[in-house]
Amino acid sequence: MKLSYGYNYNRYEIPGFTRRSYNIDKTGLTKMKGILMVQDPVCLMSIDPKLVTNTIMHNGKSYYFCSDQCRNRFEANLHLYIGLPGHPAPKQHGHEVIKKRSLKLKRPLTENQSSVIVTDLENMMGIKNVHVEAECIYITYDLLQATVEQIEMTIVKTGEKLGSGLAENLKRAFIHYLEETELENLENLGQEHSH
Repeated sequence: MKLSYGYNYNRYEIPGFTRRSYNIDKTGLTKMKGILMVQDPVCLMSIDPKLVTNTIMHNGKSYYFCSDQCRNRFEANLHLYIGLPGHPAPKQHGHEVIKKRSLKLKRPLTENQSSVIVTDLENMMGIKNVHVEAECIYITYDLLQATVEQIEMTIVKTGEKLGSGLAENLKRAFIHYLEETELENLENLGQEHSH
C-alpha cells in the first residue's frame, strides 16, 4: 500500500489566516481585506493579531505565531528568523533547508492509519511531501519550520510507535543531533558576521 501526498497550500486555510503574503512592510504589518495583519516569522503566514494566542515579546517587539510549532521553532533558534542588527536571518532571505528522511514504525500501517498520519503530518508547517509504505514514512520538510523531533512527536500523538531497536534509536538520536547542530551553525553564522 502506498499513500503519497504533495505540498498542499490549501491546508493553511484557517479562519483569520492566509498563506504567505508578499506585501508586508518593514514593520511586519500588512492589510488584507481591511484587516491589519502580522507575519509569523517562521512560516511567513499573514495572521490577524486579534485571533492569535501564540505571542512572544523579544527586545520590546511582539512576535505572533500561527501555531505552537512555529512558536517552538522561534524560541529554539530565534536568530534564524529575526537575524541580528545589520544581518538578516536566513529565513528573511527566503532560505529553506530541505531534508528528506525515512522513519521506521514498529509495525506496518493499515490504509486508515496511514491516512491519519499523513493528514496530521501535512497539517504541520514546513512539510513538503509525505509518503507512507508499510512501516516506513518518507518525508520531505523544511528544517527551518519543522524538525524530525517534532515530526516524530506528531506521529506518536496519532498512537503509532516508532521503531525501537537499537539501530533505530541510535539513528534517530544521531539525526536529532545533526539537526540541532545545523540549526545552531546557521544561527551562529549571523553572529559571527556581526562581530
